[in-house]
Amino acid sequence: MQNACKIVLLLSLGLSLACKGNKKNEAVYESSKQFSGLIADLNAKFTKKAAYSSIMLSYDKLLGNSILVKVARNMDSTRLEEWFFMNGGWEKKSEFQLELENLKPSDLLFTINGDFDLSKLVEMVDVSKEKVESEKKAKKVECKSVSILMKNIKSSIHKMDGLIIQINVESIVDKKSYDLSFNSKGDFESFLN
Repeated sequence: MQNACKIVLLLSLGLSLACKGNKKNEAVYESSKQFSGLIADLNAKFTKKAAYSSIMLSYDKLLGNSILVKVARNMDSTRLEEWFFMNGGWEKKSEFQLELENLKPSDLLFTINGDFDLSKLVEMVDVSKEKVESEKKAKKVECKSVSILMKNIKSSIHKMDGLIIQINVESIVDKKSYDLSFNSKGDFESFLN
């Protein structure tokens, strides 16, 4: 009986280490399964009603995934909080007020449960890698970071025209970085460098 308990404990420990290792060995923006987990984690931490002015995702093979968000608890709030996620834990970095300049808070914020589908980023990352490999002739390209930022566009009819997505990819061979820009629909717009 004791041997059976030891085996169960060792298997449990091995499984938990394997799961933790998988998350550390894979960028959150590299798979739909990881993105589903990210969306669930953001909803659990900040609620489904949370609204964001930015979400920045990055990945390092040694450190794993890190996330920096500027978030309001709801779409009508002018108070934003900046939170940083690394090594499995969230840390609040700061609080600040939105500068509205004759706008509503909802004009400067987006939700991940209606305004923008985070799972689109997986496809955008794939497109970024393909574009850099084909157009820039880079070899062995991997994504280093994804930034989603709501900018203040006063002349646009649709607020999501103000959402920009920037993806940074790097060639493993020559360590050269490339920045690409996408719109909120997931359409490639331009190389930034």
